[in-house]
Amino acid sequence: MEEPENIERERKRRISEYIGAIVANGVLVFVLNNLYRWSVPFLTDSYKDCIWAIDISLIAVIIANFVFIFFDRDWFKHLLQVFTSAASLMCLYVIHVIFPFEFANPVWYLVVRIFLIVAMAVTGAGVLYNIIRTIVPYRLKR
Repeated sequence: MEEPENIERERKRRISEYIGAIVANGVLVFVLNNLYRWSVPFLTDSYKDCIWAIDISLIAVIIANFVFIFFDRDWFKHLLQVFTSAASLMCLYVIHVIFPFEFANPVWYLVVRIFLIVAMAVTGAGVLYNIIRTIVPYRLKR
């Protein structure tokens, strides 16, 4: 059994990770909302049509991490991660459908398309995993 000091140290470590995730995702919201304004050469005008999906995905992660600071039980984390992963999946799908990129080298079209499809598959698997972990919690013996 862990000593109370170790439990408190672990909780402080997790809280700092949640705060770090909030800050990192906040920076991403700022950067991704300004990429078009900064004239990134491979973005097209249709990038503006993707911003809403990107914002929903990142803001969902920010909100979830804020909630985890106060309540971070495993089952609850998996439940919220179902929603954050679903928001990420929706974001990737919107980007895949709109495809707001224009590359000088045609190979990049294929590379980015494959990346988006693989990312959607992995994120979809994450949604299913977290649904299962929410419904059927279990503990691994160490």
